[in-house]
Amino acid sequence: MIRVGFVIGTFTVVLGLLIVGRATDSQEVVAQNAVPLTLEQEIKRVEAEIDRIFADTLKQLPSIPAGTAHHMKRVQTLGKLELFDKQLSVNRNTACTFCHMPDVDFTGPISMLNASTVSYPGSVRDVSADPARSRYGHRKPQSYTYAPYYPALQFNKTQGDFYGGNFWDLRATGFKLQNPAAEQAQDPPIDPNEMGFPDTACVVHRLSRSPYRSSFEAVWGAQSFAITWPSDVERTCSTPGPPKPNDPLPVHLSRIDRGRSNATYDQFALAIAVYETSPEISPFSSKFDYAIAHPDQKVLSSDEQAGWDLFHGKAMCNTCHLDGTESLAGNKVSSITPAGVGSKAPLFTDFTSSNLGVPRNLAIPYYKEDKPDKYGFISNPLGLGFIDKGVGAFLRDATLNPNSDWVKLADQFDGKFQVSTLRNVDMRPSPDFVKAYTHNGYFKSLKEIVHFYNTRDKLPRCQQGAPGEKVTCWPPPEVPQNVDTTIGNLGLTNEEEDQIVAFLKTLTDGFKEPSPYRQKAR
Repeated sequence: MIRVGFVIGTFTVVLGLLIVGRATDSQEVVAQNAVPLTLEQEIKRVEAEIDRIFADTLKQLPSIPAGTAHHMKRVQTLGKLELFDKQLSVNRNTACTFCHMPDVDFTGPISMLNASTVSYPGSVRDVSADPARSRYGHRKPQSYTYAPYYPALQFNKTQGDFYGGNFWDLRATGFKLQNPAAEQAQDPPIDPNEMGFPDTACVVHRLSRSPYRSSFEAVWGAQSFAITWPSDVERTCSTPGPPKPNDPLPVHLSRIDRGRSNATYDQFALAIAVYETSPEISPFSSKFDYAIAHPDQKVLSSDEQAGWDLFHGKAMCNTCHLDGTESLAGNKVSSITPAGVGSKAPLFTDFTSSNLGVPRNLAIPYYKEDKPDKYGFISNPLGLGFIDKGVGAFLRDATLNPNSDWVKLADQFDGKFQVSTLRNVDMRPSPDFVKAYTHNGYFKSLKEIVHFYNTRDKLPRCQQGAPGEKVTCWPPPEVPQNVDTTIGNLGLTNEEEDQIVAFLKTLTDGFKEPSPYRQKAR
């Protein structure tokens, strides 16, 4: 288990290493570092990388030829620029990718935050991102990879379940654009705890001042920014949201200009979704994909193959994380082979949601954001009384749920969160980089979460921080209703847990094809 020293005053985080029994994979924990790292330094590192990628991408624009044959490349590049543009936040300091960087599967890029707060500071923050003076979100940043493959949210009456949608709670339904990935991209810019704008029109205004404005207009048309802006737009868009209740759209536009701004905001989001679909983010280039494409070769190691057999057999993982093979629902089965995969590009999700019985994670700063900040905003009025009910909470929220017929289903979905794809679940820049797992980041390694799936209902309950937590006991679930009983007592051995972890690591994109010489030597 990972012990984290946390000093709020300077936000210095020292990651020490304590290996306890079977719950920690020695290759997935943070190596002891003699030099303390500061969050301020890490933020500057990520910001510098974002600036570099943005500048490099901007230089590519003139080299993209005109014409239909290059239209996709132009839209993808536009979407990439938008994701790496820090100007698209209230304080011009936070790009979308601040929480979603490429080398970590487009999710949280700061190891010390993943090991501690899990959530990330938004645009409203001080230089050290001190939680006492910064706004933090309340969930772990999700990955962008393969997100565009989720369909628009729908309720299947026969199955009694929701399918599709994006975000942990499925609130990016896709009902308007029929593209949940695009609608997901529209939320962070106006989330007070993230990029912090008070009005979607602020994004459009900043785009109209961007160095890639002409490229945006080349893709979507000259009318995109034909808007008469009010004289106070700069001041309004430099004031963190949320807007005042009596002025929900503080950028005061005419009805025609508001419609045009809304359309441009949709186009902004669609360009991001196009980029997320591109091979740069969703390439299907993992070792697993290579094995499927080359069924005549022995690509998977013996442990990886054993893990795959467990995945769709004894461990029942593919009852939710569909891998293109038959689910044997715990029955013993002979080894599956790449040639037996029905889907050549499985997404390792069934597009539904589930309550895994995950314990609360009180390390998330959101629980302490119960007092007004310097702008008078209270992120979490409930404080420690806040319970994250996931999909159920979304269905009850009249400001988020677009279908009143779904409200009555809320109780059935309390505690449920998106069944995310397992692709790139282990992508990280180095073996000692900490990744967090599930919606609240309670788990810090693949070994921990596989052990939880295996023993949740077998091991006794204990309080958080108790000796043996995550190894010989588990805290109670945050939401005890609707807990998935498919998992919890799988009867896996320690070796079998490790084999499943080995298989999950084969889902990381960027696999290098073995050289012919090595293949011949083998």
